Amino acid sequence: MQLNFRNVLFFNRGKQDYTTSYTYLSNTSRNILSIGFIENSLKSQQLNFNHKLAENWLVNLLAAFDSNESISENFVSKNYNFEETRFNPKLSYLFNDNSRFDIFYQHASKDNTIGNLESLKQQKYGAAFSFANKEKGAINGEFNFLSNTFTGNSNTPVSYQMLEGLQPGKNFTWSLLAQKKLTNFLDLNLTYYGRKTETSKTIHTGSVQLKAYF
Repeated sequence: MQLNFRNVLFFNRGKQDYTTSYTYLSNTSRNILSIGFIENSLKSQQLNFNHKLAENWLVNLLAAFDSNESISENFVSKNYNFEETRFNPKLSYLFNDNSRFDIFYQHASKDNTIGNLESLKQQKYGAAFSFANKEKGAINGEFNFLSNTFTGNSNTPVSYQMLEGLQPGKNFTWSLLAQKKLTNFLDLNLTYYGRKTETSKTIHTGSVQLKAYF
């Protein structure tokens, strides 16, 4: 079973002139497995503001308030109910319609209201770029520094979900995606992800994808 509801209220939609939107999301899914049912639900309220300064600068502000719950019929240790708040300002320099450079910051707070009552305070700083050319292809990259202040046992399924696979303390993540149109029938995609924490070695993940159109 899957139920999704999304409603958005706009002001100056798409104009980048004090453009503001309020979004309400309500998603619920329920899966029946051999180990019993697993039910997930997400309720989110988001306020998004965009405004273009001069010809090349774009300011974006995002505030979000989420409630994320997961219930497992036979694995109580996987149950959680996260109350999360996020504040995410971003400043972008627009080279043209297809290329940009971003710097951003995010403050996030998560609290588990059941079980072991884990909590997370996260500071995230990052930069990203995107360059695209219809004939030559596109390249996107992102670098993030995350500081996680975590309360609770970090070696549980709930903590893994709350930390999104990262660790307490300092974390670095980066990614690079390159897309190239080889012919009218072939596209080449190269993807690379990297991650480093205080307690682990650097993890590198990459993939190559060749698409053929018939």
